[in-house]
Amino acid sequence: MSKVWIIEPRDPLIVRDGRPFGPTPGARAATLPFPLPSTMAGGVRTQSGLDNKTGIFTLEPEEARQIPIQGPLLIDLKDNDPEWYAPAPADALLLAAERGDSAQALRKWLAPLPQTSGETDLPPGLRLVGMRSYDPRKPLKEPPRFWHWRAFDQWLLAPGDDAVHPEALGIDGPVEEARIHVKINIQTGIAEEGALFQTRGLVFEAWNRRLALAVRSSKQPAFSVGPLGGERRIAAWRTVEQDFPVLPSNVKKTIVSQKRCRLILLTPAIFGSEKEGPAYIPNVLLKGGDGVQPHLEAAAVRRYQVVSGWDLEKKRPKPTRRLTPAGSVFFLRLEGDDAAIGRWVENHWMTNISDAEQDQLDGFGLAVLGVWPETAPSKEEI
Repeated sequence: MSKVWIIEPRDPLIVRDGRPFGPTPGARAATLPFPLPSTMAGGVRTQSGLDNKTGIFTLEPEEARQIPIQGPLLIDLKDNDPEWYAPAPADALLLAAERGDSAQALRKWLAPLPQTSGETDLPPGLRLVGMRSYDPRKPLKEPPRFWHWRAFDQWLLAPGDDAVHPEALGIDGPVEEARIHVKINIQTGIAEEGALFQTRGLVFEAWNRRLALAVRSSKQPAFSVGPLGGERRIAAWRTVEQDFPVLPSNVKKTIVSQKRCRLILLTPAIFGSEKEGPAYIPNVLLKGGDGVQPHLEAAAVRRYQVVSGWDLEKKRPKPTRRLTPAGSVFFLRLEGDDAAIGRWVENHWMTNISDAEQDQLDGFGLAVLGVWPETAPSKEEI
């Protein structure tokens, strides 16, 4: 049975971006804005494989790789009732309501547009995604990167155009903090002149929030305190009874009746390779199964990310791969009977949908489903 792990970084968490960093004067260690699933998979598997008496890692590499994870998700623990957050969906565009007014914004739903006679570089059959009607306003400069789950839940059921308050809609997530360090001469215990270096980390407890990372795994942490990420920064590890957010019944009912849906990524996904086609096409998902054949009609995908890392088993860098970022939205039509579609929806809620099985085990491609209302804007609106 899966357990939800809560990981609270005590120190600023460094999740490296792959740029070189060493003990040289002026070196800087940057951090990604949020941990990738592979970072959390490494932490969870390390904690799962430690002997709770000796602290020695006892698992074989292949055995450790088979420990599945889902996440990470962002969670706020400041109250007795924890609050979940979701990455901002790519089919929601926030526009500045008035010049100089950052307290309000207009939220526009980016929906698949009708097929036109023009040419694009999209794969055959895919439709453009955009606003259903023209709006000259500028995009909001700093929209929240994470939405409160109650707002995200509502967006899953009823996306549309409305006015919102960005501060009420969500937050920016962990805050970046920079620290200056000095190299100490091990013989004299004195700082070496000019040997300064900088690290940037993510602070999870700030601005009256107690943010943490949540992952789901079948194992139990060996210790309540242990390192996570770069520079062996310390975090608290524990499991809780509360599970990930559940599938809303209205969402399932509507998807079954309309036979179409939006699939939204909560963590970055890895789909195929450039040689097999665009790296944002969920190839395995589109093969269908269990009586349902999905058809991809459109996708709202932000700029790709990259992931690499260090292979501890082979003692060499891992190859760099492209990621379809969290928040990406896929518009799917579902072919099958009502009962099969209902099972398909349940089976794909909060599951990893990356193409390769190992990427699924590593937490890439955690997905949820939302309603796709029918849209048919007139030519004047486009």
